[in-house]
Amino acid sequence: MPNKQILWIFPALTQLIFSLFLPFFGGFSLAGFGGIFLFTTLPAFFFALVCLRYQFHQRNLVQIAFWSGTISFILSLVGFSLLIAIEAPTEELAIWEQTLAIVFYALMFALPSMVYALLLLRQFLPKKTIVSP
Repeated sequence: MPNKQILWIFPALTQLIFSLFLPFFGGFSLAGFGGIFLFTTLPAFFFALVCLRYQFHQRNLVQIAFWSGTISFILSLVGFSLLIAIEAPTEELAIWEQTLAIVFYALMFALPSMVYALLLLRQFLPKKTIVSP
C-alpha cells in the first residue's frame, strides 16, 4: 500500500503553497484561507484518498490527471454554487450567465489541479505497482 503520509503531507503542502499567493489577491485573511481550503486543500485530500484506495503509482499519469481534475471540478462546482447562493452577487446576471461562469471557474480550478497533482503528488507515490496477495 502506498505511503499513508500522503493523506496529510499533500493537502498541507497544497494549503501552504497556495496560501503564499494570498498577498497577490488581497492579503492574508480568514476568508482567503477558507477559500484556499475549500477549493484546493479539500480536493487535494480527497484525491490523496483516491490514490491510497486505488494504489496509484508514479506511472499512472492518465488516472492521476483524470481523478485530480474530476474531483477538483466537482468540488469547485458545488463550492461556487454555494458561494453564489449564500452571497448575493454585486450585479444581476441571468441564470445561464451564472451557470456558465460557475462551469468556467470550475474548469479554471480543475486544469491547474491536474498539472499540480502530476508534478507534485507523483513524488509521494511509489515507483512500481503494488501487487496484493
